[in-house]
Amino acid sequence: MTSAGAGAAGLAGCAGFSSDGPAERSGGDRRAVVSQHHLATEAGLETLEAGGTAADAAVAVACGLSVVEPWFSSALGGGTWALYYDTEADEVTSLDGVGPVGLEATPEDYEERADEAGIHQAVVPGAWDGWMLWLAEYGELELPDVLEPAIDLAREGYPVSPEMEGWLEGEAELIADRPAAAEIYHDDGDLLEEGDTVTQDAMADTFEAMADAYASEDERADGIQAVRDYFYRGPIAEAIVEYSDEHGGYLTLEEFEAFEAEIVDPLSIEYDEDLEVYQNPPNSQGITQLLALNVLKEYEFGDLEPDDADAVHLQTEAIKLAFADRHHHVGDPDRVEVPVEDLLDDEYAASQRDRIDMDEAMEWPIETGLEETGADHTTTFHVVDDEGNAAAVTTSLGAQFLVIGDTGIHINNRMRMLALEDDDPNRLTPGYAVRHTSNPYMALRNGGPYVLGGVTGVDTQSQGQTQQFLNVAGFGLDAQAAVDRPRFVSTAFPSTDYPYEADNTLQIETEFSEAVRDDLEERGHDLEEGAGMFGTGNAIVLEDDDLQVGAESRISTAEGTVSRANDDSS
Repeated sequence: MTSAGAGAAGLAGCAGFSSDGPAERSGGDRRAVVSQHHLATEAGLETLEAGGTAADAAVAVACGLSVVEPWFSSALGGGTWALYYDTEADEVTSLDGVGPVGLEATPEDYEERADEAGIHQAVVPGAWDGWMLWLAEYGELELPDVLEPAIDLAREGYPVSPEMEGWLEGEAELIADRPAAAEIYHDDGDLLEEGDTVTQDAMADTFEAMADAYASEDERADGIQAVRDYFYRGPIAEAIVEYSDEHGGYLTLEEFEAFEAEIVDPLSIEYDEDLEVYQNPPNSQGITQLLALNVLKEYEFGDLEPDDADAVHLQTEAIKLAFADRHHHVGDPDRVEVPVEDLLDDEYAASQRDRIDMDEAMEWPIETGLEETGADHTTTFHVVDDEGNAAAVTTSLGAQFLVIGDTGIHINNRMRMLALEDDDPNRLTPGYAVRHTSNPYMALRNGGPYVLGGVTGVDTQSQGQTQQFLNVAGFGLDAQAAVDRPRFVSTAFPSTDYPYEADNTLQIETEFSEAVRDDLEERGHDLEEGAGMFGTGNAIVLEDDDLQVGAESRISTAEGTVSRANDDSS
């Protein structure tokens, strides 16, 4: 695998397309990949250049990120929601790669250690089965070829970035107490520092074992199934469950054996007559962004600037209403009834719009507009291939550096996002899925991909994505400008993370002017300036014959934020 050179900080993005110039949106020599680390992005670009589809490249990026960003995501130990536009079928589908809570979990036992890190916070890692399902449905390359860039990265090593150093320092005590993690992230007993080389040999072994399981079958479909079985009904599941048993976790072989990822129907709203926005359905929180956009779509944002007080206030209030509905209604639809059609109804959106007062900020508690029904550890990336297929992905892990034995697998801590109250739709229930915060979005204009976007950060995701989309579709910014605009984050609803508190603040980045801050405070917003989880974002925008890539610039990189395939620049 080719390397972009010296170490990068926590994030880099790359775009690739033919040096012959842009082509029509439906195909031609045009491809793009944007992710949060340049080495993972290069893995995706190499896969596209080898003839892979957007699905093949997405899996290569996900596996690459598992190696170089192991605190944010893991193709082996995490969960994934993703959207895919298939050119041939001319349709958008949603990938549900989220596993259930262990069958041995109980709210009573978990509550006693809800604020402690450990394997008891892990759910069945569903991402890997999801990636294999994508390869079976939309991929073309052989699995060993897709995995090769990640295996090379893991074996050869890569430099510790400033962001990785920060995460290692923040979790230093946990890493020191975990021999498998310390073996990776310590050098002679000392925590690795920026510029040091880190290798993931055990993870490379596991990827190679998957490639061998694939190669044991003659047909591609049989090989992919063999890999799924190797993980969920074979040595990987056995290793995870053994570790869970030894360290007080809730996972059993039963739920691994039964688990299968699914390709499901996405949710969508018509934002404009030629513009449709797609999101992932519950148990994803993706409906939250659609709820906010449904309220906001009748406002004329073209008359405002993105950081005007009116623009910030409108978006914030719509976001509060959307998160109130998320709190009151959204959970695993196999466990609770989620009134999706009612929530996305235009008349309901109009009634919610009427609740917004331009002069006064709402505070929690905020009631739903419907009748009650009862009941960052994230990374985002996007891919477009030459044929016009497109993938929007948000995949998540949890930054606890918990490595399972000698597998190299970093396991998730997703149970920290489950509620414990009896009447909460997101209540911890054995065998059912957590309300998952991952929710990339995709917008189609005139039937073709227009915006692929995502913003990370637990409850920041739907908020940042609403702002990012409006920066493009409402304010007319290009992809990079849409990502770069300062963000704001409301906390006027119960947090997803334990202990689930609502702070009723509006966190804003420091780039907002003093006049705007004063105006917002006069409307009743309790501002926190420069303090908050503002997330990292990226986007691809396909505007007529123009392909734009926006990569997060809040974190500097040694290579810069954008490089191009088929071009000598980097």
